[in-house]
Formats: sequence, C-alpha cells, structure tokens
Amino acid sequence: MSPTLLSLPYDVRYLIYQQLFPPDEQMYIQAYDKTLHTISPGGTISANILLANRQLGREAGGFLYNGYLFNLVGTKQDCLANYKPFLRTLRKYARSDVNINAFSNGDHSATMCLSLQAGDAKIGILNRRRRGEPKTIRELQEEQSLLIGPSQNGNWVVKVLSVAAILISLLSYALLFRAQIKAAAQHSYVSRAVEVRQPIQDVTP
Repeated sequence: MSPTLLSLPYDVRYLIYQQLFPPDEQMYIQAYDKTLHTISPGGTISANILLANRQLGREAGGFLYNGYLFNLVGTKQDCLANYKPFLRTLRKYARSDVNINAFSNGDHSATMCLSLQAGDAKIGILNRRRRGEPKTIRELQEEQSLLIGPSQNGNWVVKVLSVAAILISLLSYALLFRAQIKAAAQHSYVSRAVEVRQPIQDVTP
C-alpha cells in the first residue's frame, strides 16, 4: 500500500510544510480595493494543502499562520477596509493571542502598514523597524472618516441637486405639454364652431 502524507510521522510532515512555505520571518501582503495579494516573498503562495482535508488543513494552517509576521501594506483606506477577514482567518489558526500593530507613513501620506502576528515571537522585527509612525487602528479610522466624510457629504449634495434638476425639467416639460394640449383643444373648439356656422351662412339668401 502506497504511503500517504498522513501516514508519515508529524515531524516529517513538518519538514514538508517548511518546504511549502517561504523560509522568511515575515510576509508582505498588498491590500487592494476588495482583496489581498501576497507580494513578498516570492509572490503568490499556494495554499492548496489547506483544502486537502481537515487534518492537513489544520496542521498546515497552524504552521503558516503561527510562523510569520504578516504586513498588510497599501493605502489607509484599503488596509482598513480589508484587514478584518484576514484577521479572522489568523485568529482561527492562532495558538496565541493575535497582536496588531499599525504604522502610518505620516498624516499627509495615504499609505500605511498593518502588522499582524500570532503571539509575540516576531516582536523583535517590529522593534527594529525604522519606517512608519505607530498609530492605533482607531486613530487611523478617525483620520479616514475626516477625509472621506466631506467627500461623501459633497457627493450627497451633488446627487440631491441632480435629482432636483431632473424633477424641475420633468415638471417644465409637463407644464409645457399641458399648455400645448390646452391650446390645441381651444383651436379645435374654435374650428368646430366655424364649421357649424358656415353651413348656416351658405343657405341664407
């Protein structure tokens, strides 16, 4: 009978997991409008083994999500909008509490980094980081709400004014159409009156 992956000792499977995933201590993930994409190291990581079966998925997921410092980079808006699904997955496999550290590239910069890790084994990497100003997620969210709020309010006003303009145009067309119908009706009434009188005038000596 051919051996399967599950028939191998766990220590051997662990060595296989080490070969499947990058040897680095951290990964960089780009946050886009509605998705996340691994950009370093080595681009996209194949995580098909997580779907092989329950036991392999649990083991490989435990290796992956407990062994790295994950850095979500991108615009502040995209990072804050997309980090929660990844955080839920990380917490699913984490053997320790998940730590989140946010770094802004400045109040006048649109970019940021969210660093997530299970436990604090990679805290030394964060302590050695020379880029970014430490911020809380709440501070970044409030900053974004101040930036987005006026824009949203402005869009709302523009939409209301656009709808009002359309309604005024429709009302003007309706009044004009009504006036045309009324004028046509009056003209038709006058024409019929003339037609009725004309035969009487013709027979008068």
